[in-house]
Amino acid sequence: MNMNIDKSKLTQFIKNNLPIIGFFILMLALHKIMSFVGDDIWYAKVLSDQSLGNFISFRYYEWSSRLLIDCITVILAKENYLIWKLLDIILYTLGVYLLIKFINKDNNKYITLIGVSLFLMYPFFDMASAGWIATTLNYLWCFVFAMISFIPLINEINGKKTNIFIYIISILSLIYAVNQEQSCLLILGINASYLIYCIIKKKNISKYNVLIVIISALTFTMILTSPGNDKRMIVETARFYVEYANFGIIEKLYLGTIPTIGILLKDKVLFTVFYIILSASTLLKTKNKNLKYILYFNIILILFLVFFKTLIDITSIPNYLKIGLMHNPIVVSAFSTVDSITKSMPLINDTIHLFTYKGLPNAVTASTVLAILISIYLILSSCWMIFKTFGKEQIFPLILFIVGFITRLAVGFSPTIFASGSRTAFFFYTTIIAVTLMLIKKLFDENTLSKTSEKRITIILAILGLFTYMGVFAIVFVMF
Repeated sequence: MNMNIDKSKLTQFIKNNLPIIGFFILMLALHKIMSFVGDDIWYAKVLSDQSLGNFISFRYYEWSSRLLIDCITVILAKENYLIWKLLDIILYTLGVYLLIKFINKDNNKYITLIGVSLFLMYPFFDMASAGWIATTLNYLWCFVFAMISFIPLINEINGKKTNIFIYIISILSLIYAVNQEQSCLLILGINASYLIYCIIKKKNISKYNVLIVIISALTFTMILTSPGNDKRMIVETARFYVEYANFGIIEKLYLGTIPTIGILLKDKVLFTVFYIILSASTLLKTKNKNLKYILYFNIILILFLVFFKTLIDITSIPNYLKIGLMHNPIVVSAFSTVDSITKSMPLINDTIHLFTYKGLPNAVTASTVLAILISIYLILSSCWMIFKTFGKEQIFPLILFIVGFITRLAVGFSPTIFASGSRTAFFFYTTIIAVTLMLIKKLFDENTLSKTSEKRITIILAILGLFTYMGVFAIVFVMF
């Protein structure tokens, strides 16, 4: 009898999580074609020349505060590459499952499929930018362990009990996740915000929530005071970005903002989906005609930007394939503006002039100013629409989006912002996925849309996710 009950539960679990199983299979196929690249090759040789203790001591005093992550990286890189692949597939699938489960408590099959589809839209080849092992352990694994660390708190919020084994696993996961600066900032920001919320609303304060805040705050203090991080800053400024030594707060905030939007627009898919769904959802919530015009403008703006970014990408094809529209002066001007946002190196000197002088100096071009305004507008309008859609009593999605953006904004305070590339936007991507999924879940739960519309949205996003995955697979196959 018990065996039949267990089989029934297993069957139901499989039915509820078919998209997750599909995601696991797709990741299995993707990892099969990955090869040893980048820093992985260097990490694989580390323990051949020195002991693990000597390596960690050197890293702390000369290079980095990511001691736990570095320790596991050199061990995995030295071992069979297959071990990392299996762990990476399992952990990534687990992280995706937990994030979706946190939001989709009632196991809505459409929401599960949409959640998986959104993760398939992430440009996973970014995880090879410093080597597959080196990058995933610093970004992807930190996300997964952050999700695990949230389990006891989520259970408390939902009125569920957590056994001691889960508490131990969650705390160990937390210790790993906060070892990376952006991940630590994300965890600290989310949990500190929730703690403040509970204090203001006079709700019961979770001891586990307080523990997370204390551990992440202490770790962040260690990160800021690590001698290795200071020395690395000097070395990498000289190596990657000499001008960075003269930048002030305005330039660093600029570095964190404009290239962030550039990364999101360069990848085209995920942020575009997020912004369109957010604008459309807000449109359904408002009755003010003037606000509706702004929301229509938002949808047109993001489609316009993605269209011209696509034209920028087309410029690499033979001249005889280029369309005549590319020579139109208006198109060239728009082309220049989008290029100012999405190019790898922002116009720092122009920006310095822009904030230093009264009036507009000749050095600052119209496309530069427009690029700055568009980038700021996309962030601020996203915040406004999230607040408008979810309201005061459901402010968590807004906090999640802001904290996610701050994790990427913080990269502007490092001279390696361009050397590190798009991988530093990973945590912001995960918060965008989470907010998008919350948004769709809210629309479905409130029956704002017809069942037919819900199915169509799910199918469209699933197809978009699969097509993006196919593109990622092709890139990984060719390049890595």
